[in-house]
Amino acid sequence: MRHNLLRHFFTRCGALAVSALVLASGMLNPASAQTSSTDAVRFLEQASFGPNAALIERMQNWSFNDYLKAQFGARISTYPSLPPFDSDSSVGCPTGSDPNCFRDNYTMYPLQVRFFLNALYGDDQLRQRVAFALHQIFVVSGVTLVQPSSMAPYLNLFSRGAFGNFRQLLYDVTVNPAMGAYLNMVNNDKRSGGASPNENYAREVLQLLTIGLYKLNQDGSLQLDVLGQPIPTYDQNTIIGFAKIFTGWTYAPKPGAASLWTNPEYYLAPMVAFENHHDRSAKPLLNGVTSTANVTAKKDLVFALDNIFNHPNVGPFICKQLIQHLVTSNPSLGYVSRIAAVFNNNGQGVRGDLSAVVAAILLDQEARCPDSATCAATTDPNYGHLRDPVLFVTNILRAFNATSDGIALSDRTRTMGQDPFNPPSVFSYYRPNYIVPGTTILGPEFTIQTSSAAIGHANFVNTMVFSRIGTFPAGTGIDLSGLQALAAGDSTGAAVVDELNRVLMHGTMSTGMRTKVLQTIQALPNATSADQLKRARWVLYLVATSSQYQVAR
Repeated sequence: MRHNLLRHFFTRCGALAVSALVLASGMLNPASAQTSSTDAVRFLEQASFGPNAALIERMQNWSFNDYLKAQFGARISTYPSLPPFDSDSSVGCPTGSDPNCFRDNYTMYPLQVRFFLNALYGDDQLRQRVAFALHQIFVVSGVTLVQPSSMAPYLNLFSRGAFGNFRQLLYDVTVNPAMGAYLNMVNNDKRSGGASPNENYAREVLQLLTIGLYKLNQDGSLQLDVLGQPIPTYDQNTIIGFAKIFTGWTYAPKPGAASLWTNPEYYLAPMVAFENHHDRSAKPLLNGVTSTANVTAKKDLVFALDNIFNHPNVGPFICKQLIQHLVTSNPSLGYVSRIAAVFNNNGQGVRGDLSAVVAAILLDQEARCPDSATCAATTDPNYGHLRDPVLFVTNILRAFNATSDGIALSDRTRTMGQDPFNPPSVFSYYRPNYIVPGTTILGPEFTIQTSSAAIGHANFVNTMVFSRIGTFPAGTGIDLSGLQALAAGDSTGAAVVDELNRVLMHGTMSTGMRTKVLQTIQALPNATSADQLKRARWVLYLVATSSQYQVAR
């Protein structure tokens, strides 16, 4: 059966795809006291920034539940506290400054370096995957917020809150000054002199961060009215009501400074409320609820966020996106419904428990494939997702024990269409509801899979396989000694191909692809040790640039 996501990959990438091959996948066993190598690889593709030899070996002596328990308790990787600089870069980095002053203090560069180091070497792999997914839902972009010192505290919200409660995360995001600046809640004043409160955060917190435009069933499908039309979740009056809720908040005062309305920019503490700038009227919210008049800005905010949090859309809206980031772009209605049910109640009467949600996503029958006769990864041609550039890079580097200083990796993903922490808009790097052209299926990552991005993928693999980024011992390089050893004495290249099938593709390489790669490799000379390395390199290049690898199942 031809895989529809692969077919679109061939169309978009043309001659850069190795060959238009049918994707085959075998049965993947459910979690048990011991986990097979291929099951471990597939699970780690979903629950980390990529399998590596140590994790694969450890997983083979663990159940999936063992991994989750360890990850929930792992030491948290965070982003550094950086000193704020003047908003004018010519003042912050005057003539004669260090040549890297602008890069280090007015771009996301230091955070991007830390991000890749955490992804490559951090013990809290699952937490980081979920945090990165949440950041792509609760978008704040370095395109607007250029100082890394302003972004770091915001990113740390997701590192710390990835396994917490969604309601707390929603509050933390709302009062964070980075979000306040990005979506205009900071210094949002009550109606004065004919000017109405800014509606930007009110609109986006509903449309993009929590419930979406239309009412949903628990399985994520649209609720329809008697005419068969989608039912809106809110109207303009609701937006106006929430805009009034979000009035009266400004930056926290800098240490030692008096607190005044419209405090100067300060991103190292949550925003603070000024009651005389908060709209104290009763306000229309969701589902016919009206807030109480004459309450404080904090009470108004808590009431309004509770109103959003308890809307029935939140579970399916958020859970579907998390499934898309971790497992598959086109989860079944049943999959979404099961995970939304866990969001609604973690089994102990708690709503919004993200650790329970993440565990349910990864252990669900549709993720783990307990029965090859009904497993979506085996039978559904729309299953899986295109690896986004960050995952493409980290999976390859982790698979081959990369040594890296984290520098310049964001340059590589940028050429592929994903510049970490610099999404082009509030819609992130790509939209979760993007439909693959010519189909009816979702393929969010295909939004950025252009011809230029495809070249960027191939160039990255070529650099890592045949060279390195930077000069040793700095930069980034991978260790091919294991593949070279497998190539020794194996003139066919089959041992190398099969090992890459295991560690990169969890055994899903099609027979046609395996045959084509072997035919190519067997045309290479194999007499010397240099040729063994050459053979290993070429096999890796062919597999890593193939569409079957780039579309993860």
